[in-house]
Amino acid sequence: MKLQRLWHPFSWCSLFLLLMLSGAEQHAFDVTVWPENPVVEHGGSLWLNCSTSCQEADAKGGLETSLIKERRDNGTSWAAFQLVNITEWAPAPECFFSCYGEHKSVRANIVVYRIPEHVILDPVPMMEVGKVYTLTCRVPSIAPIQNLTMTLLKGKEKLHMETFENHTAPEASEVVMTHTITAQQANHREEITCQAALDLRPEGQPFEKTSRIQLLQVFAFPKDPQLQTLRYIEAHTTMAVQCEVAGAFPAEEAQFDLTIAGERLNFSISVLGDTARAQAQVSSLSAGKYELNCTVSLGPVIKSAMETVHVYSFPEPSLEIHPSQTLVNNPVTIICDSTTTELPSISLRIKNASGRTLASGDQHLLQLTHIAQKEDDGREFVCEAELTLGGDTIIKHTSTSLTVFYVPEMDESTCPSNHTWVEGMQQMFHCMAKGNPKPSVVCIKDGITYNLEKKEVVNQSYAGIFNCSATNELSSSTRLVTIHVEYGPRLRESGCPSNQTWVEGSLQKFTCQADGVPIPKLSCMKDGKVHDVRQVQNVTQSHAGVYHCNATNAHGSSSKMVTIDVEYGPEMDDSSCPHNLTWIVGAEQTFNCFAGGNPGPTVKCIKDGRAYSPGVSQHVTKEQAGTYRCTATNVHGSNIRDVSIQIEYKPEMDESSCPTNWTLVEGVPPTFECKAEGVPPPEVVCTKDGISYHLSQLQGIPVHNGIFWCNATNRHGSATKAVTVAVESKPKMDESSCPSNQTWLEGTLQSLACEANGTPTPFVLCTKEGATEDFQKEQNVSRNDTGIYQCKATNGHGTERWMVAVQVEYHWLYIIVVIAIAGATMLVLGGMAGVIYYLKSTACKKGEYNVRDAENSTEATCLNRERPCDGDIYGIQLTRT
Repeated sequence: MKLQRLWHPFSWCSLFLLLMLSGAEQHAFDVTVWPENPVVEHGGSLWLNCSTSCQEADAKGGLETSLIKERRDNGTSWAAFQLVNITEWAPAPECFFSCYGEHKSVRANIVVYRIPEHVILDPVPMMEVGKVYTLTCRVPSIAPIQNLTMTLLKGKEKLHMETFENHTAPEASEVVMTHTITAQQANHREEITCQAALDLRPEGQPFEKTSRIQLLQVFAFPKDPQLQTLRYIEAHTTMAVQCEVAGAFPAEEAQFDLTIAGERLNFSISVLGDTARAQAQVSSLSAGKYELNCTVSLGPVIKSAMETVHVYSFPEPSLEIHPSQTLVNNPVTIICDSTTTELPSISLRIKNASGRTLASGDQHLLQLTHIAQKEDDGREFVCEAELTLGGDTIIKHTSTSLTVFYVPEMDESTCPSNHTWVEGMQQMFHCMAKGNPKPSVVCIKDGITYNLEKKEVVNQSYAGIFNCSATNELSSSTRLVTIHVEYGPRLRESGCPSNQTWVEGSLQKFTCQADGVPIPKLSCMKDGKVHDVRQVQNVTQSHAGVYHCNATNAHGSSSKMVTIDVEYGPEMDDSSCPHNLTWIVGAEQTFNCFAGGNPGPTVKCIKDGRAYSPGVSQHVTKEQAGTYRCTATNVHGSNIRDVSIQIEYKPEMDESSCPTNWTLVEGVPPTFECKAEGVPPPEVVCTKDGISYHLSQLQGIPVHNGIFWCNATNRHGSATKAVTVAVESKPKMDESSCPSNQTWLEGTLQSLACEANGTPTPFVLCTKEGATEDFQKEQNVSRNDTGIYQCKATNGHGTERWMVAVQVEYHWLYIIVVIAIAGATMLVLGGMAGVIYYLKSTACKKGEYNVRDAENSTEATCLNRERPCDGDIYGIQLTRT
């Protein structure tokens, strides 16, 4: 803190006060207690530690409390106290210390708790559906109550929960929690518990107690029992009694008690949903009045129902017909009698078998006269007595039959004129006759009498007209009866052949008819499509196949598989007989050329007049290449197809295509060729000195002597050959091989020294102009040999012509030359010494000088080349111009 300088009247006083406070702060101290908020069970014990921050060595401290202090420990600035048998509910012991004359203290707030021994859930009565009930939970002697939470549970579901934070009293007491519920059927047999939780955290721990489980008992009994029985019952008969309770819950717990005239009945109980039912049988009661009682209990509720039962005696009336047997149209008397009944209110009725009343009256005896008809034969007549008791009507009756005699009669009801039977079924020939005495009936067809009293298995032979006659003692009668026999479909081979052959391009109708009565409906399917069996169609190959034919009528169905075989002429295409085939030399190959057709065609192939059979494996050679004409034939025609076979093979090189030795001529465009046979055409590459030349791409080779390695390649392999190239040239003459100017000495042997370059070595002939003979051999020359010679060099590559001027010298010229040389020598003796030396050494070697040059330079030329220049013959060489 920084003090600012203030020019105020009280500034010095303020400074003094601050100095006083600073001295007091040197003796400030604190007092603490641990734990500050201890938790202890009622009657238990704990330790409290009092401590101070006082620096005074003999600071004094202690603990003020009404609780019992059992032990004490202390040290510098602290003291510990054990408090025992704590029974006060909110004790607050005070820790204190005195430091430098100042006294300070702090209190510990002790929480004293008590855990209940048990949690009580008051018994719950059996509850009636829809009514409100109170559930009560009790926790006796618990503290501190403000830390208590009470929860009412239904199973694991929380029904109700209460807390008591606002409760201020620290002492233990009983806590009661209530909760109301409305009883529902769903609550039946549910578990109810009450849970008490005392939470002393953070200083203490939580405690929980739970009550015993109670099961809720719920019932519903909204309706009274209902008795169901007869109010009037005839004596010595059996009566059913039923007592029913509807809307009951739980219905299976309903308790029944059935009595009649105070005697308990044996009964059975059944339950369906919310309805419970008791059933009993009552018998052997004599005439009189009886009380029937049903008592039902469910839970705490009991309900009853009562009914009065009247038991009476009412015997059956009697019925007589006089006479009971008579001829048709005669009268009979019918008497209905109930005179044995003592009860009043009886009425009588005479009825026929159909229920029509013929006579009636409210007396105990009733009589009727009736004219007998043939319809009355065997007819039953009824005497009916009706008794009314308490609004209930009781009816009893007796019956008897009348016999009426009459002649035989047959009609549609007794002997139908038409019968329809089904083959395979069992049938009895139904033809009866009315008449009394009973007529005998006989039916005859085609002279055969049929048994009318036995079932027979029906077959088609029963179809036809029967003559039936009925006979009794009074007369006879006849009737014609027609029997129709129906039977299921039949697909016989005669009407629907299993295998049919059609010819492509013809008009055809599907042959399949079904036999049956009624006429069957026929359908045939192929490849999932219905085929119209009635339509005439232009036959194609698509009609071939298996048809599933099904005939149906009211008596069943019949199926049959029909195979249609369509015949057609030969057909060949690329799939069966390819136009172009490629084979490889050396492979095994089969010439496949087949033809479609029905019946299967035969195929023959011809090449160069020779027949080949397709389908035969053969070793491929080059000779098999070419065009084959294949012909397929069957009964419906023929088809021709040309098949071209190309034979491929790896490269081949021979002397004809690639000579081992090749000669090139210098100066002539190279004509080097190295080809290879092969299919496909091979690529030829020749290599020399690491350089490749692609001959297949028209690339030439250089004109060089040497060996070229030529390689031919296609997809089937390669071939290699070494080719030696020799380079030749045509004749060529020049000054070095045939000097154009030559000088001879008369009288010497000379030959025309002329050669030509060229390969092979050229042959050289020289002829003087105007002469007829060649200058061939060495000969003695004269001055007449002087002249112009034409030399011709010839080899296999051409001819070269070269003109040579020959000068033949003689002596006088030699002297002139010597004199000239001598004179010239003397004139230039000193300076020309080197020149003379040069002429002697160099010029002799060359053997030629220009005369004009020699004259100008006074140089002499050696004429005899075969001798050294120190001789005495010199001349001037003439140059031809």
